[in-house]
Amino acid sequence: MRWSAKVERRVVEAVIAAFNDSTDSTNRLHRLLSTVSYGDWVRSYHWLDASGMALYFLARLEELHLQNALPLGTLRRFRQNLADNRARTTGMLTEFVALNQAFNQAGVLFCNLKGFTLSPNSCPDSTLRCQLDFDFLVDGSQLELCRQILAQTGYGLMGSTNTVWEFKAGASELARIEDHYKAKPQRSIEIHFAASNTHGPTRDPKLDRLSWREWEGHSFPTLAPADQFVGQALHLFGHLCGSSTRIAWLLEYRRNVLSHYADQVFWESVRECAGNDRQTEIAIGLSTLLAFQLFGGEAPSQLNHWTLERLPAEVKLWAECYGRRSLFAGFPGTKLYLLLHDALRGDDASWQKEKRSNLLPLHRTPRIIHTSSDDSLKKRMRAELYQLRFVLFRLRFHVVEGLRYVIEALRWKRRLAALHNVAPRPMADNPHPTQS
Repeated sequence: MRWSAKVERRVVEAVIAAFNDSTDSTNRLHRLLSTVSYGDWVRSYHWLDASGMALYFLARLEELHLQNALPLGTLRRFRQNLADNRARTTGMLTEFVALNQAFNQAGVLFCNLKGFTLSPNSCPDSTLRCQLDFDFLVDGSQLELCRQILAQTGYGLMGSTNTVWEFKAGASELARIEDHYKAKPQRSIEIHFAASNTHGPTRDPKLDRLSWREWEGHSFPTLAPADQFVGQALHLFGHLCGSSTRIAWLLEYRRNVLSHYADQVFWESVRECAGNDRQTEIAIGLSTLLAFQLFGGEAPSQLNHWTLERLPAEVKLWAECYGRRSLFAGFPGTKLYLLLHDALRGDDASWQKEKRSNLLPLHRTPRIIHTSSDDSLKKRMRAELYQLRFVLFRLRFHVVEGLRYVIEALRWKRRLAALHNVAPRPMADNPHPTQS
């Protein structure tokens, strides 16, 4: 069982270049593909799968008639992955319909989030997207009703926060990375809800302005387009503020921006949905900055002038120095996101305490396999072995990436000092902010 693997730089460059729309992009991509060996592709399969880019990349090469520039073994693998994902998506769509019908029949006020709702603006074909779970936004007063409905379909509550309940089914088996695109018994649902400090779970105002979409002859409630865009940016920002981010999410976000490029009414609605929330403005600005830096093009000025152009200088500096490095890191990522938090929260005392706990967490590693007393001894022992390996894997990540963070934190202080024209203390390091 592998949880991580390095990626070959030439593979990353080829994948990113495939989505660049510049005049010479096709010729440049063909030259890049010619430099990538079959071994480079094989060593990068894990990253291509984990980043969510493999099937998008295949579809893009076929659109450009460049698929034959891939080694035959790699092309066969990608096409088999696509066939497997189509079959898996068909099964998920069946369950998606059944869950929506169950909620509707029980009178739950809800809407679907992410997943299938991202087509077509963010994702031209849902079978190109490796969807791992279902997400719903529900009225907080109906959480227990949702739990009962999901229990009838085999889901059990496995975790919860102040705004999310996570349900799983088939969790007693470990999903293999080799079966990434295949239908599997492991299933997951996240129930999202609004909450207040005084009254607990409440009704999210977004549920009062829903849109309706149709798939396979069925109607499903979704967020209003502007709410969905803001939610997409906040979801992406949340991962940028964490250890790893799927590059495919940036590509999907950019596609959504471009699909509404000249729609002034839409961008006015987005600004209205964002309100005066500074974090939302930063989330949209940073997501836009990284997405268009990575894949090229420009976002509409109507969006940029109140988001990207108002990004704090420290956040722009983090994106310049560490954005690509954070995005291209294999799972489980890096701890460079802590420098982004430094840029956002500075010397805030509560953040300094939180940062120390993030560098080397002392809490128990979450279970990756859930077993019951009814399972065989062999099955339970195998689950414990996998759990031990996962604990050691996470420990190595925290130690190695923690040390790298300490080194980068020294460079980061010099860069901030240069940004603010403050003379830094002498250090044996290159002071130029463009190097990382």
